Amino acid sequence: MILMTEISAQQILGLLGNCFDMIDPRLVGHELRTAGYADQLLAAAGVSDEQRRDLDCLAFLHDIGAYKTEEIARMIQFETETCWDHSIYGLLFLHHYSPFSTWAEAVLYHHSRWDQMIAAGINKQIAEAANLISFCDRLDIFTTYGAGSIEDFLNRAQAPENQGRYAPAIIELAVKTGLQPLSMMPKDFLFQAERRFPFTQKQVETLLMMLIVIIDFRSRHTVTHTMITASTAVQLGQRCGLQDAELMTLKIAGLFHDLGKIGIPLEILENPGRLSAEEMAIMKTHVEKTAVILNGWVSQKICDIALRHHEKLNGTGYPAQLSAEQLTLPQRILAVADIFSALTGERSYKQAYTLERSCRILAEMRDVGQLDAQVVNALTHDPQGIAEINEQNCREITDNYQRIQVENQILHTCLKEEASAEKCLNQQWHRINAWISDKADQCEMNS
Repeated sequence: MILMTEISAQQILGLLGNCFDMIDPRLVGHELRTAGYADQLLAAAGVSDEQRRDLDCLAFLHDIGAYKTEEIARMIQFETETCWDHSIYGLLFLHHYSPFSTWAEAVLYHHSRWDQMIAAGINKQIAEAANLISFCDRLDIFTTYGAGSIEDFLNRAQAPENQGRYAPAIIELAVKTGLQPLSMMPKDFLFQAERRFPFTQKQVETLLMMLIVIIDFRSRHTVTHTMITASTAVQLGQRCGLQDAELMTLKIAGLFHDLGKIGIPLEILENPGRLSAEEMAIMKTHVEKTAVILNGWVSQKICDIALRHHEKLNGTGYPAQLSAEQLTLPQRILAVADIFSALTGERSYKQAYTLERSCRILAEMRDVGQLDAQVVNALTHDPQGIAEINEQNCREITDNYQRIQVENQILHTCLKEEASAEKCLNQQWHRINAWISDKADQCEMNS
């Protein structure tokens, strides 16, 4: 499925900001403030508009790998150098799923000291970007959690015991700049940076894909759920006679319908058994969280379709127990598509069901008045055709997910000897990149 939509870079960046705020209440606003401090320094340094935009976004995305609560607890400590899990995953995620792949390595080292990066032989430009993120990240943690003012932070950064933590040039620049405190950042801050050097359409599509997979990649059981749901919904919409504009709206709603799951604890998403009543209540809040994320960034029509994918025609769904007369055809389509994706996909509590079994369950739900008969019949008429197109649309996502897992394991072998982690990670990452480059050359020669 081609991702081309009417969603802009401004909307995607706004949605990403809301998603990050949903991960953990302790990090609300942290990503934007880190980017805001970075922007002040980059402006003072006089870097190009393109580089300023990219490094602002990189500072904003530096914690994109932070899905684990126990690591977040370490991240918000001012003195911390042991947060490799989210740094490694952040590198891989940004390398494979962002317009900032050339800068992604900086995220790997954003908890590393300047002197350790230099000693490890890390590319100076990458080390400078990593140190910029580190400086702004720690500055925000220091000031937000009441340890002191910006002046106090700068004095601490220059103290003898912290010599080598930050590059002398960045401390000198920060002192000269007269950094302004950032208690609140405008939600469209990154779009202001983007307007100075707009993203290309291809880069916007890459950002959109990043937003989609950031949710599904939290659990190995939901890697392709969003794409299969959106792909199924579009196909069902076509079979049910929706016009192009309606199909576009339905596709966007399908891509965004589960964004709120970024705020659901990983232990619930990965629970191998039946959820308790309390856990199910938490799981159901993903719809409310999705509403918060979408608010102000997409149309009400898209919101309504996305937020009603768990409603049933007979009023037994959630969160609003809506009935048939309150549910439009696109909303009914997305509900069927979501269930089809869940049934045919593997979950922590079940294996993937066959198409035959999945269609039988959908037919049973139709017959008891939960699902729309026209939509279910459109699917059961040729489920194989839908499944084949879904597989084509998801192949790249599946391949990238598997590649990320392998690369993640390789890089984690470096952590056995933390004293030389930076040097080992630098060497391993360049080996991985060389291997990827060789494979790309071979594919090009064979095509």
